[in-house]
Amino acid sequence: MISLMEILKEENNKPKAIILAGGAGSGKSYIINNTLGELKNNIFIPRNSSQKFLYLNPDDIVEKKGISIGEAMKEFNEIFSKTIEKNQNIIWDTTGSNIKNTIEKLPNYNKFMVMVYTHPIISILQNKKRDRRIPINAVISTWNNVYSNIKEYKNILGNNFTLLQNIIPGYEKEIQEFNQAAKNGKESLKQYLKDLIEQDPEGFRSTFSKPFEFENKNIENAFEKTLTQTSYSLKDKSLLKSIKKEYEAEYKKKGEFPNRDFLEKKLLSARKTQERNDSNYNEDIESIINKLFSPQFNDLIKPNTPEEVQQKLKNFSL
Repeated sequence: MISLMEILKEENNKPKAIILAGGAGSGKSYIINNTLGELKNNIFIPRNSSQKFLYLNPDDIVEKKGISIGEAMKEFNEIFSKTIEKNQNIIWDTTGSNIKNTIEKLPNYNKFMVMVYTHPIISILQNKKRDRRIPINAVISTWNNVYSNIKEYKNILGNNFTLLQNIIPGYEKEIQEFNQAAKNGKESLKQYLKDLIEQDPEGFRSTFSKPFEFENKNIENAFEKTLTQTSYSLKDKSLLKSIKKEYEAEYKKKGEFPNRDFLEKKLLSARKTQERNDSNYNEDIESIINKLFSPQFNDLIKPNTPEEVQQKLKNFSL
């Protein structure tokens, strides 16, 4: 029979993972150095501790190599897997929007989470200031998904779950305007966000969204000619990029220009994808409104003090 001491010893011998979770623009990078400890040369040391943790964040790969998110994630997953195989202590800067992916990636680790919460409008406006901006609908979706998981993370991690609020000073007016629009309902909040974007469309544009150009004029001319034979209209303008990519890929594969039927099929598929995206956006907006004015949610996001998190993190690091 295994004794309690043996169980505790086995737990203590496991590698440790600090999961830094939170929506885009929530201020996780700020929290690392200003509250949790010191991050230098990808090595994190918690405050009042000598334990070292390797810092892992896919954004670093995007920044250093200037590659797409998809390419960066592929490379990051390889690095992550090799690090886990070596049982290295890590601090993982992620969103935490997918519970299964977050927890199951660390099966043999002792886990400690610091979730950073901020108001949705702060996420949106802080994301706008970043060098690597994601689309505003992705900010909204991530915010909603991450903070929908708080209760389950608390159940899974128990005392190893902590939450810090990062309500950045200077956004009081924007928070008030956002909340007022939210009180007036889904359509009011959607209009508020639409007006916000229209004030500075370039500033809100995702840095990962690059214009698509055909390899040569022959492909472009063939595409435009075939497009006039389909049901395409100006309201489909936002779908053009994905359709162009598929048209060129099919041309390269077959060695001949795709016909009207191919393009019509891709156009219909793109419309369905857009409809799903619009539906998901509406659901996210409704969910955010419900959260903001829910007593249960506001109870869930009651924060630990920085001192509590520092002490818990120190104890975890021992």
